[in-house]
Amino acid sequence: MIYFCAHLLAIIYPSCLGAPTSPVSGTICNNFGNFENLQGLFLEHNRLVGTIPKSIFRGSGLGAHPLPLVQLFLEQNSLSGTLNEGLATLPNLKELYVDGNKLTGVVPEPLCNLELNDIFLNSTEAAQRCDGISCPVNCASREGVAPCTPCPNDGGFHRYMGQHDSECRGGMSEVEILDLFFEQTHGDEWLDLTYLWEKGSATCQRKGVECNAAGQVTKITLQSLGLRGPLILELGFLSKLQVLDLPNNQLTGFLPSDLRFVPLNHLDIRGSRVQGVVPPLLCIKEGVNGNGIRPPGMPPGSIDFNLLYACENIACPRGTYSSIGRASLPENEGEDGIHCLPCYDDQATFYMGRAHCTDVSIAGLQIRTDDIRRGLVKSIPVILVLAFLAMLSRIRLYHRKSSASATPRNENSDSDGVRMSQRSSLPLQLWTSSPVDDEYSDDDWTAGYSESEGVRPVKRSIELPQRKSRLPTVI
Repeated sequence: MIYFCAHLLAIIYPSCLGAPTSPVSGTICNNFGNFENLQGLFLEHNRLVGTIPKSIFRGSGLGAHPLPLVQLFLEQNSLSGTLNEGLATLPNLKELYVDGNKLTGVVPEPLCNLELNDIFLNSTEAAQRCDGISCPVNCASREGVAPCTPCPNDGGFHRYMGQHDSECRGGMSEVEILDLFFEQTHGDEWLDLTYLWEKGSATCQRKGVECNAAGQVTKITLQSLGLRGPLILELGFLSKLQVLDLPNNQLTGFLPSDLRFVPLNHLDIRGSRVQGVVPPLLCIKEGVNGNGIRPPGMPPGSIDFNLLYACENIACPRGTYSSIGRASLPENEGEDGIHCLPCYDDQATFYMGRAHCTDVSIAGLQIRTDDIRRGLVKSIPVILVLAFLAMLSRIRLYHRKSSASATPRNENSDSDGVRMSQRSSLPLQLWTSSPVDDEYSDDDWTAGYSESEGVRPVKRSIELPQRKSRLPTVI
């Protein structure tokens, strides 16, 4: 899996740019506007979400101008939003493919007049129509472009432009949607057998599902049941769904942007294996986990708009974590709320909505516990050497003290065997040499004196400054 916008990984040629062979996930970067000579951009058949950035047709930076794009292939992704008429300002554009995404609205008229895709369509007449770029909503088409078959009674099943489908079909019932969800998440392997949903059974009788008075699903709660599989996009057709509570499972795939069509006020996917990013149009959906709603305890204008509407309120992005798997606005003034913090363990690196991190923080730095374990193993020899040296130093210190205590004390020694001259200002008698003097005493200290040397030792008194005693140097 390659995450596109966070780490721009692409195969770059002199005049065209395409995605790597592995599926690309993320958003389309604004950086593409910096490729002033870009003639071909091929990002089809990936897992890109978000809108088509304006930098593709405006360029980037001071004095930007439209790119010389000839071919723009964006089909078969999960791009959302609308098709911007600014794409018609690309002066050299000949081919534009956006089918198979989650775009809404209509094809802008200026684009329809460019006679695009005539090579693929093999029809000048079709190239002169808007459906030569993408079939409108509520239509079926095998290729997502002309010819298009209208589907007026499909219950909103073909809600996107250029939707790939070989035939019209009616919308799915809520029973069919839950049956599909149960199948796709390996319901027969859920950890609690009391949650087994019988195919075709009434939605409101299924454990973990709650309904309103009209029998429409409003809440799905399936916590820590071992759900394994994708979050199906058909959940976006549960028109009254308010709560989707699925924490601590093994859900995979991507968070469907289709959830923006339901009145969700609570979404919890923490502890799962959902990849990619939160779809941008879901990030600006008001009400999900309090997104876009100022808490009653906070005065007006006290919360940054970028925190009020934020993808982190839906789920912590990959590489971060929080105790609840997402950010949360402060309830009252002076409180800090909950933030998504950096984390570098394997789980947080690949999956969004992490609720814990196996890293530890030392002096403000994030350190992986695996690195700590490896470091400790490598440090064992050093620790043993240091322990041996410390023990040797203690033995040497002990012998020095023993030797000092065995030495006879004299009048210049204190009770601890440390000479007073080393820590007091009392006079200290030193031996020096001076010319021979006939008037010297017969003390034993003159032993060894030779008359022929012409000098003899003389006893003098000098005064040393007071200083603190110092322990012997320990190696």
